[in-house]
Amino acid sequence: MNRNLKPRSKIWIERNGQYAFGGGLAEILAAIQKTGSIKEAARRLNESYRYVWGRIRKTEKILGIKLVETVVGGAGKQRTKLTQPSLIILPFYQIFEKDIQKKVNQECKKILKKLI
Repeated sequence: MNRNLKPRSKIWIERNGQYAFGGGLAEILAAIQKTGSIKEAARRLNESYRYVWGRIRKTEKILGIKLVETVVGGAGKQRTKLTQPSLIILPFYQIFEKDIQKKVNQECKKILKKLI
């Protein structure tokens, strides 16, 4: 048996059976929060601007809330910011995901000790 086994899990939130929020969107919002720009966030994530913007819009539609606010034109690069709902759901999800992964790791170690 391989002792280098490591559990993996994916956590997401659904609304009415539709994927609403998960790790990918959390990364997008965190990158926007850090850069103040959808374009720069997309670049840092090696995704297209269109893909990132599409993910945001799809999630906004499913959740029925606005996730980002943009300022068209103007000086400076930081023209996008997270809305209040995003500032609530992003850290909630990040903590939720971290806690779940910790629990999965703990349970997996217990099981693997019995097998190995």
